[in-house]
Amino acid sequence: MHLSSDDVAQIVQEVWTSMLGLDVEPVEVDIDGNVPAVAGSVGVSGATDCLISMEMQEAAAKAVAAAMFGLDGDDISDDDVADAVGELTNMVGGNIKSLLPEPSTLSVPVVAHGRIPTLKVVGGKILMSQAFLSGEHPVLVSVWNRPQRA
Repeated sequence: MHLSSDDVAQIVQEVWTSMLGLDVEPVEVDIDGNVPAVAGSVGVSGATDCLISMEMQEAAAKAVAAAMFGLDGDDISDDDVADAVGELTNMVGGNIKSLLPEPSTLSVPVVAHGRIPTLKVVGGKILMSQAFLSGEHPVLVSVWNRPQRA
């Protein structure tokens, strides 16, 4: 599987613009792992077996939810954050899946709260990872391989 950072950047930019009306740009930045964070992930199974994840600080997730649902910062619930991050992950993951060999299927999104790195694929390795900046908020999109099942 060959998936370029440019392909992923184009997908993330299109999803961010169409769903949120926000700009997002690829950057080289480390995301501080010492703050609350939210991660969304979707699995791809079939000809390619991988996991696509999107991680961001909690403040970024709240900003995404506010933009997606037209809410004021004080009115955003944990469910709003989970719904927004899950939907963005599903849209980005589905578009990445379309670049992978067929046949393949996409799982439903899973959202977790923690500290970056919020999730890790046990036995897997990162095939590509790209940081983005949406306003002042960093977002990390990664594609992990998943170990083959016996």
